[in-house]
Amino acid sequence: MPPKDEPKKEEKKNDVKTVVALYGMIFGWTFTIGGFVWTVSAKDTQYEYRLNTIERELVNLDERLDAAETFRIEIRSDLAEIKTDLVWIRKELEKK
Repeated sequence: MPPKDEPKKEEKKNDVKTVVALYGMIFGWTFTIGGFVWTVSAKDTQYEYRLNTIERELVNLDERLDAAETFRIEIRSDLAEIKTDLVWIRKELEKK
């Protein structure tokens, strides 16, 4: 007849295996969820960086467009002055 302690030892071994398996499962799920959060966070950061870069480029292009518009207006006014001067010169030459 086997001693009465052997079934208790077997139950303890099974309990230890169950606890180790449970801890392993918890660690695995924690690691999986942490990896998922890390991936989402990294993607969010990357998208935010790209959006900030695009916004900076847009502001830069807007400033350049404003400068080009100002330059175009200056050229138009200079051409209008030249045209006025040429008309005046032509009238003066026609008088003589």
